[in-house]
Amino acid sequence: MGNALSKISMIAEAFFTGFYVSITRGLFIPMLAYSGYPVRDISLVLVPTAIGGILVSSIVYRDPRLFESRFKRVIISSHVLERLMWFSLPFLLLSPPILSLAYMLANVSAALTSILIGAAVYSMFSGDEVIEVSIHRSAASSLSSLLGSLVMTYVSAAYTAPSSYYLLYFTALLVGLSGSMLLMMTPIPRSISEPRSSVVEEVKIRSGTALLILSLMFAGSNMLGIAWSPLLKELGAPVYITVALTITGNVGGILGSYVWRGYKAYITAMLLNSLLTAAITFIAVPTYHIAVSFLTSLTFLGVNLLGMHVFSEVNDRIGRIRASAYLVSSNYIGLLAASLISTFLQSPSQNLILAGSIKMLSTLIALITIQEAAIVPAKRAYEISKIIYSTSLLGYSFTLQASRELLKTFISALALTALLLVLYILYRVALTLIGV
Repeated sequence: MGNALSKISMIAEAFFTGFYVSITRGLFIPMLAYSGYPVRDISLVLVPTAIGGILVSSIVYRDPRLFESRFKRVIISSHVLERLMWFSLPFLLLSPPILSLAYMLANVSAALTSILIGAAVYSMFSGDEVIEVSIHRSAASSLSSLLGSLVMTYVSAAYTAPSSYYLLYFTALLVGLSGSMLLMMTPIPRSISEPRSSVVEEVKIRSGTALLILSLMFAGSNMLGIAWSPLLKELGAPVYITVALTITGNVGGILGSYVWRGYKAYITAMLLNSLLTAAITFIAVPTYHIAVSFLTSLTFLGVNLLGMHVFSEVNDRIGRIRASAYLVSSNYIGLLAASLISTFLQSPSQNLILAGSIKMLSTLIALITIQEAAIVPAKRAYEISKIIYSTSLLGYSFTLQASRELLKTFISALALTALLLVLYILYRVALTLIGV
């Protein structure tokens, strides 16, 4: 009975979170695009966020003991902080540097929350129960995201900006905090204990290869998210068409949670998603994009389930917090790659074609490294994954070090900008006082 209540509580939390996320994330890029931000500026806003997410995931992975003794307390604190930070974003649109910093902090807390929620699922359930709960959480999240998207579309059509942004983000805050209250009453372990033994090579290789596959797919997905709204704006679509993409996308997410079963199905979904992403730029009628959003979301669920399946199998070997950190970091590595690549591309169409190509590369790697569905013998697939893991590990280490340096530079530049602004204000005040 207790286990059943735990499942219901975690699924309900996903329901509240889905509504809150659908508005805060779903509206953010369109809000920037329709506030006059070009693709390059949107990408620059996202870069510090990706860096922060990678660093948080790395810190959590390297020393999960920081969270073991006060596990539930940290989850609740991060859960609430995340929602408050996201609420602040529409009020900062006129200041891109401050908006970028607030967006980074919102995503840092979101990354920590996601890692710990994933670890909680791994801690509370085992084996097939993890997959079962994850599927139901995904469906519940997609269902509430659909409701959130309907609300977002109606408010966007009925009210002018920025009033519509303020109303939607406030609504999302209230619903999101309801999920936080539910989480407080959920029987999450107050503390957990992670394994201290070293991880065997086979598990490291399997986890590292899965991280690469997911990172590439998320890179393509984030490039799609960056470019899709500007493309629709170029086609003359009103903002409610752009927002409506989320509605059909969430319907696809609900169905996708139950369509894909097993590694072969996951990789088939990845292949279809790659082809759909590359085809978007050739669709000239804005309303057709709504249907395409349904199909891309339906197929992208295969990617999420692939990651959940792999790490549910190895979490008892590498630790529940670390397994969850792998999953979350792949999204932020993908976001960093997408943001940096998009700053060098001149048009949304270029973004979309390259996004499809990156996803196709990820699918190819999955086809030759995931032993359960590989097109090569299992032994050969392991050898290939070992080579790819060794190569990608160097790239990840470089990315992590570069992330640290870029984050330091960004914070220093922001501090300098703030100092100069204060000096300018003091200068103007002084001139006023002496009557100049």
